[in-house]
Amino acid sequence: MVYYDLKSKLNHYNWDDGFEVPQKILSDPDCDLALALEVFYLSDGYAYLEDFSQTTALTEWKDFMTALYHDILNNKFPKTNAPFEIPLTKVQKYRLRKKGISEIFLTDL
Repeated sequence: MVYYDLKSKLNHYNWDDGFEVPQKILSDPDCDLALALEVFYLSDGYAYLEDFSQTTALTEWKDFMTALYHDILNNKFPKTNAPFEIPLTKVQKYRLRKKGISEIFLTDL
């Protein structure tokens, strides 16, 4: 798929339908770091980062987020010229930095 098709599919996706479509987007060779971070935050990445050490009853969400979190940390997705603005306030970023969250989740591309 072309990058903009992936982005369009993501922007029109109903998250109540599960994680099959986001997983297909992430496994596409055209998926880059900006798109992976967008998936992460659209999947409620902030909640994942805030409750990083706690467990949740939403096992499918937690499994998806944990895998995506580690894929991003392990540089699975190439960094391109595609921009992405982290959708967090300065206070949220500050709190996450104090928790030791990696800058890759806190720095705009």
